This record gives sequence, structure tokens and C-alpha cells, in this order.
Amino acid sequence: MMVLPTRRNVLKVLDHFKKSEGLIVLKGQVLHERDDTDVELPFRQESSFYYLTGVAEPGFYVVIDVATQRIQLFAPPVNPDDVVWMGLPDSLEVLQTKYDVDEALYTTELDARLSAASAVYTIPQFKLTFADAKMASADDNDALYTALCEARCIKEEWEIDVIRQANKISSDAHRKLMENVNPGMNEAQLYSTFLNESTNHGAFFQSYIPVIGSGKNAATLHYNKNNAVIENATDLILVDAGAEYNYYASDITRTFPAGGKFTPEAATIYTIVLDMQKACFEKLKAGVAWEDVHQVALEVAAQGLIDAGILVGEKQELLDKDVVAAFFPHGIGHMLGIDVHDVGGYPKGTQRINRPSYRYLRMRRTLAAGNVVTVEPGIYFCDYIIDPVVKAEETSKYINVEALDKYKVVGGVRIEDNLVITEDGYINLTTAPKEIEEIEQLMDASAHKKRKVE
Repeated sequence: MMVLPTRRNVLKVLDHFKKSEGLIVLKGQVLHERDDTDVELPFRQESSFYYLTGVAEPGFYVVIDVATQRIQLFAPPVNPDDVVWMGLPDSLEVLQTKYDVDEALYTTELDARLSAASAVYTIPQFKLTFADAKMASADDNDALYTALCEARCIKEEWEIDVIRQANKISSDAHRKLMENVNPGMNEAQLYSTFLNESTNHGAFFQSYIPVIGSGKNAATLHYNKNNAVIENATDLILVDAGAEYNYYASDITRTFPAGGKFTPEAATIYTIVLDMQKACFEKLKAGVAWEDVHQVALEVAAQGLIDAGILVGEKQELLDKDVVAAFFPHGIGHMLGIDVHDVGGYPKGTQRINRPSYRYLRMRRTLAAGNVVTVEPGIYFCDYIIDPVVKAEETSKYINVEALDKYKVVGGVRIEDNLVITEDGYINLTTAPKEIEEIEQLMDASAHKKRKVE
């Protein structure tokens, strides 16, 4: 069995941490039960603990000696009652060969190890205290968390390979949905198909609750009821779904017509969104500020909506007045890794931009080689967001209500890919179809096969 090279991750954290002595201790996740029952919830390791150890089992601790870089893994002692239900756990000898650590011990020895240290650091959200240990200050623990976030921002090649596999599984599942959708189906059937395709290829968990929104449901950014009937062949279906593979996320969105053919209105909006994404791709490389990528998306959206007749006025004026935010209210993307909205989006001291076009940016940092990000532009026709802009005296003149009403049936379009940033560009890990011609040909070929079978 391959041992994940997590020691490299530990060394990256220590390099950012800039301390010369003491011990770092992190606690792994434990099993939880549902409410007032003994029914176990699905176990998912705490992300930073997995990043440093590769351990996907409950009840562990890890201790890292800052001075010597020695890594000790502390396992829960064997509980005879647990063995009855769950079987024997790995021995200490097996654990030491299974994970990239120097030594494996039982947690019964943890207090003694920590009490001998000059300082014990941990990350703030753990809220760990040990009676006889010299616990570090809040500032030092904050510095450790910052070091951990900065390390997680730059992916190792093996991490990128895992994210690439998560993308392949998810991209193939998106393709399967395009091939199998029919008007009259329920969104739940597509939801079920995505989960089934993921599980069949080794991805037993999703990175987040999938979004399967048809018609007007596609206008809700994180719609996850996933239980409406797909009424019409002309309805667009927005699918935002990404499988988690070996603890690493994918986050992919595709939008396609239930009947396999884009209406003129749907094609117009879809093309705007695809143009937004392609323009953002051209901007991607190390050294670029993320809000500048978002600005490109806003500019392309503004011009596209002007050309469609929905917005009226000068492009720059529409951008200055944040009118485009009524149709594109979210940020252009985020960091991706062990968590779908991965850490490090806002480096310490970075403030949010308090403007409608920017306030939902999930990240503000300068891109670096090894970052993995999503690029996910969208255009949505959500009355709750658009109506105040239409009714406001200052902005009503920018909206052509007749054209707006014509396009509302589109619901919403989002297109999202996962990309690795390089020194001079990017690598796209996502392979799900997204060109209009490509989607229509795939769906037509699938429909032809079904007709032959019938």
C-alpha cells in the first residue's frame, strides 16, 4: 500500500511557522452519533489533521517536534468493546509503516510527552488544553494556523493527482447526467445517478451537497432540494456537483437543456457565461490578483448583457453602479483542496471589498504556482435580487424590462472548472463537456441510442 508523503506537508508548515522549539499537537476527529441515538454519523477526518498525517481513522493525535521535525502519531488504545463491533485496529507497528511518521504510540502516553515540552502549540479551533503542558499563547497558535493555511495553499504533485482523479470521476458523472436526462424526470433521479456514478468509481463521499436545479430552480445559487419535476424539454438544468476522492474535493458545474437543444435565449445567456470563463482563463497565472480575475468576469458579463438587450447604458457606468451584480452576485471562484472552499482565501490582514459586485468573493490573494482554484462565472434571473435594481430610481434606467422578461425563463447558467495555477498559465483538470455544440451532440447521440433500443 502506498504511504502518502505527508511529511512534506509537515515540513512546509514548519517552514512557514518560524519557531525553533516546542511541540505542535493536533487532534483528529472522533466518531459522532446522531442526536440522542447510538447511530453513528459518517466519519470524516478533520482536514488539517489529514493533511499532516494521511490518517482517516477516528481518535488519533499527532505531535510534531519543532526542533527535530520528529513526527509521533498517537492512537487510541484498544477497547475490547469496540473490537466486538468494529474488529481489531492496526497495531502500533502497522501504523508506523502505514503512515509517514517516525513513531506510533498510544494516547495514554500523550500527556507525559506534552508536559516535557517548552511550549505546546495547536490551532485555535481545536481549543485543546492539557493540564501539565505549557500551552502557547493565542498569538502563537494563530501563527501556527496561518502557517498551516499557507502550506495548504500550494499543492504537492501527489495532491494534484488526487484532485485530478476526483475531477475525472465527477466529469464522467456529469456526462452521464447529460446522457440520461429526460423531461418528466425528477431532479432526484439525476441526483441519484451522480451519487451512484461517483460511488462506482471509488468516491464514496461528495465534496458538498449536490445542486440539481431545473428551470427557475437554477437561479438559486445553492439550491439543494433536488426534488422537483423537470417540466419542459426547453428547461435548463444546472448541476453543481463534485465527488470527494481520498479526501480531496472536486467542484464542477455544468448547465444543459433537458431536451438536448438550447433555445435561442438559453444559448445567448450560456454563451455569455462561457465567454466570461474563457476570458478569466486568459488572465490566470502566478502573480495575478484574484479580484482582477473577477473584474474580467464582470466586464464580459456587462458587455454580454448589453448585447442581449437586457442592460442599457455604458458598460463602465453599469460596472461602477454594480448593476451587473444583480445577475452575477457571487465571486468568480475559490481555493480547492481537502475542503471544497479550501483555506487561505483571505490571508491574514486581508479585508473584504464592501461592494455588491465584490462582497461575496471567497478569496482575495495573489495567485501562486501550485494553487488549485475554481473558475465559476454565472448569470441568474432571480427576482429577489433583480427586482430591487429594477425598482430603484438610481438603477431602473439600466434595465430593459421587456428584454429581461423574455430571458427570465432561462433561470440560471453557471459553468465551473477546477484549475492548477502555473508560473505562466494554468492546467484545467475538468473534462466534462461545456461547449454548446459538444453538449448537444452528446445528448443527441444518447437520445438516438435510446430510440434504437426502443
